[in-house]
Order: sequence, then structure tokens, then C-alpha cells
Amino acid sequence: MLYYDWRFAERIQCSIEDKRECFELIIKLRKYASIIRQEGFLALEEELKHVDDEFLATSIQMGIDKVAPQLFREIQERRILVDNCIGKELLRRVIITEAMASILSQDTFLTFHYKLLSYLGAHGYKWAKEEKLDLIGKSR
Repeated sequence: MLYYDWRFAERIQCSIEDKRECFELIIKLRKYASIIRQEGFLALEEELKHVDDEFLATSIQMGIDKVAPQLFREIQERRILVDNCIGKELLRRVIITEAMASILSQDTFLTFHYKLLSYLGAHGYKWAKEEKLDLIGKSR
């Protein structure tokens, strides 16, 4: 439903600071992914009470409710389009959608990692290297 074309590329542009915030979001999503892989979505039920971001909270809840990956993607992409998101908000929501769809699809941690970092361009890979993020999900 979202078309990854030049118009999308223009709409998702944001500052380096905003991208860095989204990198920190990826770190949090990696943590969630690790928990989900080990214990299942229900393990995030308590964490869900402390999530302030409504879009992220809804995404986690849909995982707990076992929404199918493609249906999840369609619902969240529709919300992104209806809310007419741009810039940092669009980037955040796309990253959250990709992360949860990847988890629901049971992608490998490596695939999950590359999918999310791709939205930050060269900066994302540089920051991941600086942070010494492992690619299999054992730490951070």
C-alpha cells in the first residue's frame, strides 16, 4: 500500500538528529524483538503499559492478538496514509511497521536488522558499527 518511490523518499526526509532518534527506536525494537523471539508477544504485555507511543503500543497489541503479518502491514500502512505523516513521524511509523511485520513474519534477526537500518541510510549502518551492535540479537 505504501509506494516506495521518489515521492515517498521526499516525504520521509528528516534531520540527522531525527534519524538518530529513530536509531534509538531501532535499538528499543531490537530489544522487543529479542524478547518476543525468546518468550513470545505475551511477554511484552507488562511493557505495553509503559509505552507512550500509541502507534507502537497498537503495533505490539496486534502482535499479542496474533494479527497475520500481511494484515498487520495493511492496517498500519493505512493508518500512516490516513494520518498523512511526513518527516520524522513517517520515518518512525515506517520503522515500527517494518519491525513488527518482520517479527510477525519470523524473519531472521539479521534480516530484521538490515530492513530497519536501511531507512536511516549510511548513518544507520555507521551508528550500528559505532555501537558495536551484533547482528544475531544476543545483546542490546
